[in-house]
Amino acid sequence: MKSAHVTLLIIICMFVFFLSGCKARETASNTAASATPSPSTNANTTDNSNQAVQTGGSNRNAGPTSQSSGSDSAKAKATPQLIGTYESREVHSGGVVTVISKLRTTWLFSSDGKYSRVSEVNGKMYHGDSGIFRIEAPDKLVLTIQVTGVKNKRKPQIPAVEKAHKYTLSPDGDELRLISEKGSVGVFQRVAKPNGS
Repeated sequence: MKSAHVTLLIIICMFVFFLSGCKARETASNTAASATPSPSTNANTTDNSNQAVQTGGSNRNAGPTSQSSGSDSAKAKATPQLIGTYESREVHSGGVVTVISKLRTTWLFSSDGKYSRVSEVNGKMYHGDSGIFRIEAPDKLVLTIQVTGVKNKRKPQIPAVEKAHKYTLSPDGDELRLISEKGSVGVFQRVAKPNGS
């Protein structure tokens, strides 16, 4: 009988020891998860014209704060960035897809908010412009054209001209679609990312 009590006491002690070890491990992992900044907050620490402009003075996406597990922050996806060199591939209009071969437009969007555009026919430049760009939520790409012209005939655009385009960007940022007022869609594929991306 005495040995049965000793065995039961050992089993209870082991159970309590095991349970306290699990609680300590859970507390340590929760502390580490809350101390580690999420990728989405790190991505927003740089000021970039790529970020959507919001009006109204408050962050509409901000909700009540709650503690979430580290797996929630891993699931959060980063917003695609309009950055790099994009070339025209095709135009969708009225249900017809036209593949671009002789006419080519190349856009360069840089992380400092500057852009340039060059349009060519059979490799010969016929239009170019450059300036600054910004993104306005939910779907506007706004260009401020500061310089226009080709090669040696480039001249300042005074005053600068602002043009807004409706756009979409694929989740990986590799496909840019510009939608005209008439509904035709220009499809541009990213052919180069800037260094460090």
